[in-house]
Parts: sequence; structure tokens; C-alpha cells
Amino acid sequence: MKETKYYTSKRDDIVELVPAGVRMVLEVGCGTGLTGRAIKEREGSSVEITGIEIVPEMAEKAKANLDSVIAGDVEKIDPLFKKEYFDCIIYGDVLEHLIDPWRILKLHREFLKTGGYMIMSIPNIAHYTIFKMLWRKEWNYEDMGILDSTHLRFFALKNIESMISGAGLEIVKIVRKIEASKSKKFFNKISRGALTEYMTKQYIVSARKI
Repeated sequence: MKETKYYTSKRDDIVELVPAGVRMVLEVGCGTGLTGRAIKEREGSSVEITGIEIVPEMAEKAKANLDSVIAGDVEKIDPLFKKEYFDCIIYGDVLEHLIDPWRILKLHREFLKTGGYMIMSIPNIAHYTIFKMLWRKEWNYEDMGILDSTHLRFFALKNIESMISGAGLEIVKIVRKIEASKSKKFFNKISRGALTEYMTKQYIVSARKI
């Protein structure tokens, strides 16, 4: 199991993209449920949040913050949700850990109401630090980050767009989490954003069921 802090962070960047007025929310990879709790604090008692968490100890802790929690591997469990049950489904740094994230998005689309949203955060394999590593003829896995040793899939922007459209969703908004030195940011500014995608460490994407 990863360090506890991996499961106990509150993702304000994800909460910001959750539409106001949601009533039924599914958070896949909910950790201890702090992100879901933040949504409940914002929306009030009318919102019901279900979590799915693969680590049993974290799933148990999430029960104090969410309305219900399913402990298990999202790719193996059969949650038996009703069709068009949720207003919003969240994947916070989850899809890259799955064997077949394309199948999961298509499957979960059936549980999402028409016009409902999926919010997902996905690391960008096209970040410039990866090119620097390859230039050194290296490929070094990490405990966390883009090359997290537990990542099974790697995505760049076009792959993310393809996966989302293939699941019958349309992208509404993409937030780019930029991580780069001041000099690189300055050069990107004077080059009118030519390096933006290579400075993006993570994409936070809001997509709607069509």
C-alpha cells in the first residue's frame, strides 16, 4: 500500500469542476473520502455520495465521510447501480491505474444521467521532464507522480480526448496543472503558449454524457 497521504488528500481542483446542484455522486478511488466530504459541505445534506476504494483500510475510514462505500477493485466488482443513477462520477488519479480504463468509462456511462458529468484527473506523459529522462536514456519509476510505479496506462492529451469521446462523452472543460521553471513559463508566454502541453503535468477534465 502507498503512503497514507496518498489516500488522505482533498482535491479542491476536482471539487471546483463538480457542477452545483448535484444530488447523486460516485467517487471512484475515494481514499478516505475527504474530496467527497468537501462536496457534501458545499452542497448540503441533499447530496448523496457513494465511494469505491480498493484499499480496505481506507474504505473503512471513508465511511465516516461518505454516505456509502464499496471496498474493492472497480474493474472486478459489480456495483449493480441503476441506469442513469448518478449526476456526476469522479475519477481522481484513477484511470491510469486500471487495466482497461476505456471499458470502465463506457460501463459507467450507463450509470450516468444524460447530461451528467464525469470529472477525471489524468497525468500527462508528454510533460517535458519525461523527454529529459529519455534524452538521458532512462525511464525511472517513482513512488508518486507521472511515472508512479503503480500506473498501468499512460496518456497524452490526444489519447485522453480519444478515450473520452469513445465513451460517448464530450469534453466541457480542461484545466491544465502547469509545473515548470520560471524561465520555461516565460518562454512559453513569449511564444504564445507553444509549450503549454509540455509544461502540463496533469489534466483535470470535465466531460458530459451526450
